[in-house]
Amino acid sequence: MKFFDWLAELFKNNLSFDNHGNVAFFVILFLSIIVRYFFASGSAYIVAMMPVFAMLANVSGAPLMLTALALLFSNSYGGMVTHYGGAAGPVIFGVGYNDIKSWWLVGAVLTILTFLVHITIGIWWWNMLIDWNML
Repeated sequence: MKFFDWLAELFKNNLSFDNHGNVAFFVILFLSIIVRYFFASGSAYIVAMMPVFAMLANVSGAPLMLTALALLFSNSYGGMVTHYGGAAGPVIFGVGYNDIKSWWLVGAVLTILTFLVHITIGIWWWNMLIDWNML
């Protein structure tokens, strides 16, 4: 727990969004997708990175509920950004159904499209649920 306190203090002193919480929200979400590449396990990603991203959201002024929902959803990018990040990926890749270059190309396109849906329809929907006190 001391590590996250130290990290929060480091970011608080060196990172400033100057009341631009929405910018911080998009930066954190984008970083969560990039970092997802390095985790083969979705559970390991959630356990290791969610405290870091939650702390970043808290110190930067990002909308907390919206950031939490978006970050949890960002775990689903794992199967798109790499061939080992989802349950079916290693099987499909292992039997030679496609090569790694094709996987990354299609994965990059799907990641971008999903991200666009995520930041338009997803944010709109989550904001509606928050406004209706359903979350």
